[in-house]
Amino acid sequence: MNEEQYLTYVLQALYEEQASLNAAIEGKHTNIQQLQQYMNDYKAELDKFEVYDYEQTMRMLDQQGLQQVLRREEITKLIDSPYFGNFDFRYDGDDEAERFYIGRFGFRAPDDTTLIYDWRAPVCNMYYEFECGAAFYEAMEREFHGELTRKRQFKIEQSKLQYALDSSLTIQDEVLQQTLKAETSNKMKTIVTSIQREQNKIVRNVSANTLVIQGVAGSGKTAVALHRIAYFLYKFRDTLRPERIFILSPNQVFGDYISSVLPELGEQPIRSFTLDELTEQLLPASVSFTSFEAETKYMLQRPTSALTKRAAQKSDFAFLKTLQHFLAELDETMFTHEELTIAGVAFEPHYVQHRFLQYRSEPVETRLKLIVEDIIDVLKAKRDRGNIPSRTDILQRLKKRMRYTTPFSIYKQFLHTFDIPFLFKKKRFENNDVYPYLYVQHYMKGIKTYNMTQYFVLDEMQDYTPVQYAVLSKVFDCPRTIIGDFSQALLPYDTISKKAFEYLFRDLHYAELTTTYRSSYEIATYAKQFMRSGELHPIERHGKAPVERVYTSEAQMITFLKEALHSTHKTTAIICKTDAHVIQLHEALCDMPHTILDGTSKTFVHGVILTTIQYAKGLEFDAVIVPFVDATTYGSEFDRGLLYIAATRALHELTMLVSAKNCSPLLQLR
Repeated sequence: MNEEQYLTYVLQALYEEQASLNAAIEGKHTNIQQLQQYMNDYKAELDKFEVYDYEQTMRMLDQQGLQQVLRREEITKLIDSPYFGNFDFRYDGDDEAERFYIGRFGFRAPDDTTLIYDWRAPVCNMYYEFECGAAFYEAMEREFHGELTRKRQFKIEQSKLQYALDSSLTIQDEVLQQTLKAETSNKMKTIVTSIQREQNKIVRNVSANTLVIQGVAGSGKTAVALHRIAYFLYKFRDTLRPERIFILSPNQVFGDYISSVLPELGEQPIRSFTLDELTEQLLPASVSFTSFEAETKYMLQRPTSALTKRAAQKSDFAFLKTLQHFLAELDETMFTHEELTIAGVAFEPHYVQHRFLQYRSEPVETRLKLIVEDIIDVLKAKRDRGNIPSRTDILQRLKKRMRYTTPFSIYKQFLHTFDIPFLFKKKRFENNDVYPYLYVQHYMKGIKTYNMTQYFVLDEMQDYTPVQYAVLSKVFDCPRTIIGDFSQALLPYDTISKKAFEYLFRDLHYAELTTTYRSSYEIATYAKQFMRSGELHPIERHGKAPVERVYTSEAQMITFLKEALHSTHKTTAIICKTDAHVIQLHEALCDMPHTILDGTSKTFVHGVILTTIQYAKGLEFDAVIVPFVDATTYGSEFDRGLLYIAATRALHELTMLVSAKNCSPLLQLR
């Protein structure tokens, strides 16, 4: 049958399945209501075993009904767009090729014939991985070889076939081009219809325990990480649970922006958390801290401040190694060189020190308890009679010979030893001290661990320091995906590096994505001038060239800004560096509808958005306007990276409002 006939056949089967599910769901709802009514009518006559039996039956019906409701949602989505591609594969030794249709979800006919294959199925890897010719896939610990004789891509909307194209895997294919030309949505979209070969390799990589994805702006790295989760939930569906996946995202708006991807792929939504939310769970309740968000905002706008200098000293790889070395040496000198006599038995200093080092894989407090048990064993062996002191008494005797007994005293001594500044007022940490302190707390007392978490995902990796990663590796001892772009660092000092990653995670797999799909060729090429390092390869999707409008006064800049806002795009973002500029423009635009996106925002909205680089990062907009481009605002190499972030938010249009009198050197050096 031809493609139109096959679509009609599949749609008919989908409608029948939808009707069947509707009837089954309604039947279970009726059964539950009848059971509830029966229990209510005869509650005085039912014994506790009958009540329990009926309650179990209702729970079972409710769970079955929930699964059928979820499946009905998938079927409804498939009716709108059943599949997006197919391929013909002839197995070695066969005369005829077999055709496979690929969609967001799998679907079988009543006779158990597979009409649509889930994009995550092993056989569908060939669709993303191979062009026509020799191909293979792995399943059931075997390789199946043959020839890929044809590939097709479809666009089906509202159950109507828009087009069918014979295609190859080149990134310039028409389906990808049409996808990229679309306007933005208030939620991140799935990319199953346009996953590229290098992205597919990352999605299906199950051997990496820790996978770091370095991806340029617009490379799809966050979408890839989310599709990787969906793939893992499919492949390991008997053991991996959505509620046991932990996503660490930069802010609440970004968390909302990515929240629809997994549900669109048929998986349960996974709530993301910010670093500040996690930190609240890790720090003792007796202390407080300046939020990561607030401290980042302050340093972003004051990159030469005293706070920035304090934070910079604790941010790099050398600081972590210094701290680790200090704690290793402390192991050797933790106890004073005094003999310990308990119940008449003398314990030489080297005995306690030796036992302490024997247990060095444990926190100090655990080690002390183990030493207490060792001492009690010795006392029992040497004393035939008489009382042996309590464990608490022995523990207190040991602590009196320790140089430090709290994480805080150790951390203060460490900073003092290396002349590193430290501010701690009213039991409140600066954020730059939180994770170094937590690292010491882990050494001394241990730290809360998320043992139930089966998979950990961290976005915006470049804004975390090595010591933060060292703590997170203890908190989340499970497979990890870490994603980001070194060229999009928000902090005005060095943080993590590939070298540090390799030191922290011995089993590291490192992947790079250098092709950008977000911005037009013209915008991406323009933005390359602001990259700090690395390569960026734009695809051949052409559009309007970026515009640099030169103003001679701020009044003229406001005029240019208002002119640029008269567009038909769904989203236009005005991206500033500082809050002060946001407030200034908010007042200037009082006669024009717009929304401020900041730390209090919960969701991503359409329209004109006024925000800072800090909150725009990770998002994308149809049009972007960058005001106040002058030497005062953007004059340093750090500012070059900020302009890279701002410019690469744009999909279709980019306008730079540039000062004529105080021209930024970052533009002059182009």
